[in-house]
Amino acid sequence: MNLIPAEYWEYGIGDLIHGITAASGENIHHEISLPGLGSCFTIGSGRAALIIALRALNLKPGAHVGVPLYCCPVVLRAIELADCSPQFVDIESDTFCISAQDLSRKIDRLDAVIALHMFGNMCDMQILRTIAKDKPVIEDCAQALGSRINDGMAGSFGDIAFFSFRSGKYLSVGEGGAVFSTNEEFCDRIRKLVKFLQDTSYWDDILHIFKTYIRSKLRSEPLYGLVGHQLWTFYNKIADHSVKTSMSINNIYKSDRAIAAKRLKYIDTAIAKQRDNARFYTQNLKFEQGMICMEKPGKFYNRYLYPIVFPSLKQRDSMSVYMHKRGIGTTKPYHDISSIATKHHGYRGDCPVSEKIADCVIAIPNHHNLKEEDRQHVALCLNKGWMAIRNK
Repeated sequence: MNLIPAEYWEYGIGDLIHGITAASGENIHHEISLPGLGSCFTIGSGRAALIIALRALNLKPGAHVGVPLYCCPVVLRAIELADCSPQFVDIESDTFCISAQDLSRKIDRLDAVIALHMFGNMCDMQILRTIAKDKPVIEDCAQALGSRINDGMAGSFGDIAFFSFRSGKYLSVGEGGAVFSTNEEFCDRIRKLVKFLQDTSYWDDILHIFKTYIRSKLRSEPLYGLVGHQLWTFYNKIADHSVKTSMSINNIYKSDRAIAAKRLKYIDTAIAKQRDNARFYTQNLKFEQGMICMEKPGKFYNRYLYPIVFPSLKQRDSMSVYMHKRGIGTTKPYHDISSIATKHHGYRGDCPVSEKIADCVIAIPNHHNLKEEDRQHVALCLNKGWMAIRNK
């Protein structure tokens, strides 16, 4: 069956050739820079970038790092691999970002804070910095490339910021990440840490390029509907989300850095397309207030994902099944984070909004490769599906 992917894993023949050429190059540096963010240090992955950022803070062993419960499980693993302890903070239901109110209740027990811009939505960084006082703040911009508050870019508000270029993200180069800081002391520490990272070999890079190409094809039409969705569903059932992702800390692949630098030139166009998709959905979806994430005044969301919050887990799951039967893929971001955090990271149940969101949210296709007829089909099916499910 044809199935519109919820995420866009962009990696075509042109990228494969460009990656091979870059992997073969000697001492070619592809510049990755973002205005106002300071010095850039490219790393092998976004999760490795977080480990480097935490180690650059020189926190004491076992330091308590505040992090929203509603996040990717690899964030929690990265915190622990940096010899720190994740301490969970709840989120706001309308932004999916860390709750300033809950953070203010817990800040005295924390040594640092990770402000995670979920789905490209922006945390209220001015308030968070005021609450944190002199405690360091790391901005997790893995999903927020190009988002901003007024004229301030995501990544310009924290002591250190990091980005991810992994497949499915905006740059979608396979892996790769970057750490930024305007603080010279932190930059010196990051520079020393990065200096000793291991380079990947030419053949490692070539293998990585072909794996990325194949995975991307399996996540794209037409293969996604034919075999890709079934493979990913099976993989997610048998894999432990808390331990399945590699945590090696290496330098970025040459191919990833080259493709990331190339894609950065067109990032504004991609963001404009996804914002247009989000605007279309917001205007055409017939959902109750609070189910759709609205952009707040003074904020500019890159609309990396378009989340919809249903009143219950049962309704969320019913909608997911309804959409799949009509050829539309959806995702349930971090739906199992509460059980993972409880089992592996000491979560004790004090983040009720996060638990509710994890049980009730889906993300729909919103990527910049989405065709006009596809987004109309998505909106029509959502409206019909919600009417049927709500009236049961």
